[in-house]
Amino acid sequence: MCPRNLRINNSIPEDLVAVGYIVKTHGVKGDVKVISLSDIPGRFKSLKRVYIQKPSGEIKKYYIKRTREIRGGILVSFDPPISMEEAQALVKGYIKIPVNEVPRLGEDSYYHFEILGMKVFTISGEYMGEIKDIISTGSNDVYIVRKDKEEYLIPAIKDVVQEVNVKERRMTIVPIDGLFSI
Repeated sequence: MCPRNLRINNSIPEDLVAVGYIVKTHGVKGDVKVISLSDIPGRFKSLKRVYIQKPSGEIKKYYIKRTREIRGGILVSFDPPISMEEAQALVKGYIKIPVNEVPRLGEDSYYHFEILGMKVFTISGEYMGEIKDIISTGSNDVYIVRKDKEEYLIPAIKDVVQEVNVKERRMTIVPIDGLFSI
């Protein structure tokens, strides 16, 4: 029985960021295999409390007991352990953390979740569209910008991207001759 003056905080933070995708159950103890969506090495070793968004959309808080790298992913065990039925319900779900727990990046570096959905304008103020996807090429990212039926591929390089304003969700670019037909 819970004392009256003890408050249990079961609230779910509004701003969550996906750091893992649950691909399947593992073993018979309610463990799950996760593919990391994070670029931070060892990201799962430091996680203790996470939020899992089930395929149904429901989000619930979980505590991680231990993680270990396995072939093709990360094995996650929960504390307290969960049933196989509950683990199965998590498959195709996302492991998320509050955005304020995401490590800060250096200047002029951004996470994909910060860039996706941004409105893109030229330096002359022409609206190009919204960033719908990002292609990671190895040397630089390429932003896929769509407006109606038009699509632009914008390289994430300093010669093109002039300003990124995360708070206003706005990016300003300099069109390079031959790259865009505007």
